[in-house]
Amino acid sequence: MTDRYGEYTVRLKDLPPSVRGFVFHTDDGDPVMILNSRLTREANRGSYDHELLHIQRGDMDNPNFIEYGEETPA
Repeated sequence: MTDRYGEYTVRLKDLPPSVRGFVFHTDDGDPVMILNSRLTREANRGSYDHELLHIQRGDMDNPNFIEYGEETPA
């Protein structure tokens, strides 16, 4: 399922329970959000808001961005 929320494409996909969602840019530079279809509507709304912040802050274009304490391999 693909929906358009404003200027962003949102897709619901079966993801592992530990993955709430993520966002990426297409080859054209358009952001696409993938949300976990196994979660509740309320949980996905929170995930949507979280991923929207990443888009607004430009995190995907920031090579120094680290989410949730992820470490860069040595």
